[in-house]
Amino acid sequence: MRLAVGDVVVHHRDAALGTVAGVAAAPAGSLVVVRLSGGALRLYEPDALSLVARGVPPMSRRRAAVRATGFVGALAAACFGVRVAYELGDRGLLVLLSGLGGYAAVRSACHALVRLIGPRRFRV
Repeated sequence: MRLAVGDVVVHHRDAALGTVAGVAAAPAGSLVVVRLSGGALRLYEPDALSLVARGVPPMSRRRAAVRATGFVGALAAACFGVRVAYELGDRGLLVLLSGLGGYAAVRSACHALVRLIGPRRFRV
């Protein structure tokens, strides 16, 4: 199971609902630290928990800047691809596909970068 800090989980046996606060090391394996209502912390085995909802933090300024820059760069790559294909004498579908290819290449690279700087999930 992959969890991130802020995910909402429920314990099977005592139906305790809380948010993941971290992971604690134990001799028998890792335990998940769950913050219950009222601020109490409990340690549970990962197999005894079920994921209820993913905690989604608001987008950071860095991620927003990368997404905006990626979109502008993808539009520029599409325009450049269309312009080059048109100047080489191609018409119609090939011009459209060259623009689409330039857009897709830059967007996929920026998408990978956004995922790289995004929030982390850890396996327990």
